[in-house]
Amino acid sequence: MNTAEREPLLKIEGLEKSYRKRRVLKGINLNLFPGETIIIMGPSGCGKSTLIRCINRLTEPDAGQVYFEGVEVTGLALPPLSVLRRRIGFVFQQFNLVRRLNVLENVAFALRIEGLPKEEAEAKAVQALSRVGLRERALNYPVELSGGEQQRVGIARALALEPPLMLWDEPTAALDPILVSEVIEIMEELVRSKATTMLVVTHEVGFASRAADRIIFMDQGMIVEEGAPATVFTTPTSEIGEKYKKLLKT
Repeated sequence: MNTAEREPLLKIEGLEKSYRKRRVLKGINLNLFPGETIIIMGPSGCGKSTLIRCINRLTEPDAGQVYFEGVEVTGLALPPLSVLRRRIGFVFQQFNLVRRLNVLENVAFALRIEGLPKEEAEAKAVQALSRVGLRERALNYPVELSGGEQQRVGIARALALEPPLMLWDEPTAALDPILVSEVIEIMEELVRSKATTMLVVTHEVGFASRAADRIIFMDQGMIVEEGAPATVFTTPTSEIGEKYKKLLKT
């Protein structure tokens, strides 16, 4: 992908985060361009989820700047930050569905907050549910769904707002292995359609090799390698890359 003359959709400069005395992020710099899918990989505890949560300030960074569509996210007061967050979809590890609402109501909830009339919000919610193959489950409640179906509702909820950027924080981590494939299938379809720009934290090596424009390897709070899947998985330059290369061979 030629990004030389394009403005980044997301720009991260010198991002730092510490918990007590432990530095979790050590000066992260990253550009994400419209239409790209970037996948962040690395060992547990290396700072992947902290990084992705700092982007829309679900976690407050200690230093550095985040720019989204040219707006400095890290400089916003809460009211404009709340507005901006609606343009950044977020899919969590845990599904975070409202148990007392049915599937349709869960997906339509954010649209109603945006001020859409009930009928319009529900129509958009149905469209989003159709994209993840759950239109027929619209009137079911979360407790009646499998883990994979609940995560697909979470994806539909994010998609309903038609965000230009979607952040994914290990979206298959809470699923039984047998349910992972249905979520991966939805994600790969989104990548193919270029419906949104995606930044994904995952351990799913197969998905990463098929879907990513760029892979980023993190270790100990730093980006230690980045490049196209064909490069970093075959001729890695980092210790972490070597470990993932071995995983692909097994």
